[in-house]
Amino acid sequence: MHKMPTATMSFARVVFTKMPQWIRISGLTLCTSAICFLALSSAAKVMAGQDCDSFLSGCDTSNNCRQFYLGGIVGADFGTLNKEAGQPTVVPNQSLFTGGGTLGMRYLRDDGAWRFEFEGRGRDQISVTEAPPGGFVATTAARDGWSTMVNVWRDYKVVGDFNVYAGAGIGAGGYRSVLQGSIGGLPFFAGTKNVSSFAWQAGGGLIYDVSNRMAVDLGYRFFTLGNNRVDSLSGLPPTVPGSYRTNYSASELLLTIRIYEPFRRWR
Repeated sequence: MHKMPTATMSFARVVFTKMPQWIRISGLTLCTSAICFLALSSAAKVMAGQDCDSFLSGCDTSNNCRQFYLGGIVGADFGTLNKEAGQPTVVPNQSLFTGGGTLGMRYLRDDGAWRFEFEGRGRDQISVTEAPPGGFVATTAARDGWSTMVNVWRDYKVVGDFNVYAGAGIGAGGYRSVLQGSIGGLPFFAGTKNVSSFAWQAGGGLIYDVSNRMAVDLGYRFFTLGNNRVDSLSGLPPTVPGSYRTNYSASELLLTIRIYEPFRRWR
């Protein structure tokens, strides 16, 4: 019977003697590596979470962030009321105050960001009173103006902390349409109705990033509401029923201050 060489037998004895120990060491190494990998992954997620950490926001390690934000809006409307083809515009261009707020989500990109937001605003009264000779006085007004919009904006980096943007939005808006007239102090015609219709806007502007969590936005928008018809009564008693068309549009200059991650300090 052929005998195994002494050197071979010694090597085999060492292998079989040490194998359980190697297995234990290898298993410990694999377990340790797995634990380290999970710990590093968790740490990376925590670090990313510290950059975009509201409950509505999130980041991944490739720096693709989404950030929840709130904003306040103030500005000036240069409004036009009751414009109709072939007829003189009742209020061709009148300045009035507008203000409101916005909430949305910003998705950061290498060259800027996409912003999706909901916006609500109110507007001052726009009106005109005409008093030609003969004792006739007529007032046309749009009061308690409002709008709610869903907007999409695309931001582009320019230089340093400055960005430009453009976009548009759709939604609804309305106001209380008022038409009143009198002759010699006696009511001659009247029409009052709360109207609402489809609204859209488009515009752009300049953004200055004050910090990673605050931006100042100076923008221009063109805003318009569709046509509505308002029932009216005219003439001295007995009055004659009728109606008139009303609409509203405006060029707007707006100042917006946005705060990203507004709930961060409360967590």
